[in-house]
Amino acid sequence: MSQDQPRKPFLERIWDFFASVKLSFFLLLLLAVLSIAGTLIPQKESAAVYVRAYGEAGWRFISAIGLDDLYHAPWFVLIMALLAANLVICSINRLSLTMRILGKDPADEANSMRKPKDSFTLAGEPGANLERARGVLERLVGQSAQADDQGRTVLFAQRGGWSRFGVYVVHASVLVIMAGALVGNFWGYSGYVNIPVGGSVDHITLHNGRPRPLGFTLRLDKFNVSFYPNGMPSEYRSEVTFLEGGKQTHQASLIVNDPAEYHGIDFYQSSYGNDLKSVELQLIRKNGSKQDLTLEAREINQLPGGAKAAIQGWRERVQMGGMYDGPVIRLLYQGPKGEPQAYTAFKPGVNMPQSGPLRFEILKVQTEAYSGLQVKYDPGVWLIWVGCSLMVLGFFIAFYFSHRKVWLRLGPTGKGRTKVEIAGATNKNRQSLARLQSRLRHELGGSPKEAE
Repeated sequence: MSQDQPRKPFLERIWDFFASVKLSFFLLLLLAVLSIAGTLIPQKESAAVYVRAYGEAGWRFISAIGLDDLYHAPWFVLIMALLAANLVICSINRLSLTMRILGKDPADEANSMRKPKDSFTLAGEPGANLERARGVLERLVGQSAQADDQGRTVLFAQRGGWSRFGVYVVHASVLVIMAGALVGNFWGYSGYVNIPVGGSVDHITLHNGRPRPLGFTLRLDKFNVSFYPNGMPSEYRSEVTFLEGGKQTHQASLIVNDPAEYHGIDFYQSSYGNDLKSVELQLIRKNGSKQDLTLEAREINQLPGGAKAAIQGWRERVQMGGMYDGPVIRLLYQGPKGEPQAYTAFKPGVNMPQSGPLRFEILKVQTEAYSGLQVKYDPGVWLIWVGCSLMVLGFFIAFYFSHRKVWLRLGPTGKGRTKVEIAGATNKNRQSLARLQSRLRHELGGSPKEAE
């Protein structure tokens, strides 16, 4: 900037900064890169998952800048807000120019005819050909305006001016999609739940491990698995019932890629397996006395004598080379006196290392089939659908329609004929304008082409 030019006011410089197309490109590129990172890095997982995948230093870095919950990070929301402001200001700047173009008086447009690209002659004086030329022009293009050009008559018509708004539809669609994404991020949630056949749940587990109430009850009535001849599962299906206040309100079937929706919450069939229902154990004390116990899963079991025990985890089968091959139960046991202590139970007759004064051996494991469901609630999904539809509409308008202007100038040749000149202008798709001008020439009787 020249030193002689006055410096723009601060607000005007801020406005120019946000009106920059380069800023749009930079922000879109930055969001694309961050979205890739958000896809590659697991989101909302526990710290242990990140430590296993990236090490402790990597976890500290990811946690410090919020990459473990990227789409809720304040700086990510700030980038989206900057892009929204950029789109709005760019649209406002461009809209004022568009409105000036569309607001031009057609009579003024007729007086500012562009350089003709085609010409031919018709039999008869211009006055005899004027109405016919006007009729053809209005039929092929639109309402015409008339002007005088040094004894010659100029007709002007235009169509497709509305197509200039296509770019604003695209801009609006991006804003709507961004709004939908933010609504989904801040008011939506996702998690999972495993339901045994015949069992019911009224909450799910979010991906961060926290429980989330559903506000209703979901019951698994039936679960079927079909297999290919090679033993691979071909389909698994859950028959579920939704209940509110103890009353059945909706029933649905879930298979992979065919979820069920209830109160805006989507339930996807994602897995299946066997879950622990109960286990029969034998408690062996140091003095050799034995006691048979039955522990129910997911419960704190009150035992004879005032002791308590709960199952913390289990594996249906664990292989340790030649040392062990069988189920493993991890349990917490608290005697009538003393603090709770964790124990690991194995099959009888296996000399596995044990800790604590007691030893537990597995006598019988009872399992139950469960269906694993992914659960997702996204209140912004309809905004995203609306935004995507607007984007398709905007691109269709922007790419397949154009604002075309056509001028016809009729003047005498001095030989009892009329010289017709055709000029045109368009904001895009010059081939379409050329075809329109060719058709005008043909319908006015200028074909085959005559060179003037």
